[in-house]
Amino acid sequence: MDAPFNLRTIVITIVTACFSSFLHAGYFGASQSFNTTASFDRQDDGFRVDFGSNATDWLDLEWSYIDYGNSAYDDPNFVLGDPDDEDDEDRFENTGYGTQLVNEQTASYSGISYLRAQGIGAGLKFKKQVNNWMQIYGRVSFLAWQADSTNVTIFAPRPAYDSDGNALADPNDVTNANNLNDCGTLSYCRIESSEKEQTWAVDFWYGYGALFKPFSWLAIRTEYSIVTLNAVEFPKGTLEGFSAGLEIHF
Repeated sequence: MDAPFNLRTIVITIVTACFSSFLHAGYFGASQSFNTTASFDRQDDGFRVDFGSNATDWLDLEWSYIDYGNSAYDDPNFVLGDPDDEDDEDRFENTGYGTQLVNEQTASYSGISYLRAQGIGAGLKFKKQVNNWMQIYGRVSFLAWQADSTNVTIFAPRPAYDSDGNALADPNDVTNANNLNDCGTLSYCRIESSEKEQTWAVDFWYGYGALFKPFSWLAIRTEYSIVTLNAVEFPKGTLEGFSAGLEIHF
């Protein structure tokens, strides 16, 4: 399925936001997003761009584009079971989002290695003026997001078996083994997909923060935001970000 937004959609959104902002007082800004997450093992920082229109003294209409950077899982570890304990089987541990198939002849794990999420948000920003140079606010938005995922397949070492399912005398007999992995070996193998899978959905995205205005036309904006990516056949991941940047007000 094609992504619900592309470069043309982004341009149309930006033009619409700018036009709306010119009808009313508004703003435009960009910021760096310092991201954290407990859903993934590694998380890049990202960036965001915001456009807004001042609907009232206490309410802004806001549109945003955000790129969260890469969210990644560490490769799982393969653990050999205790041969004296039938309940302690060979297995992959510390798995991210994927499936594993482990038996005497095969030991494989297939799942997401990393993904990159980005999206377009539209929502409301409720603001309160603290003094003539500081403003605090809370924001709630819908975020139409897209994630490009890269999958990985990992094979753990296995002993050699023939076509009848019998173990060979030499466990490393690659020549006569019938259970070679996709790398053509019996040893460790890691294959990363060259094609990305696209997933998209719409979720709530909210945050709160503050603006500091050294000049009437310039503001320093800081915000804490959070979104939970929730889609079918996709890891439910919560991304948190602290962003800091500049806004131009007109």
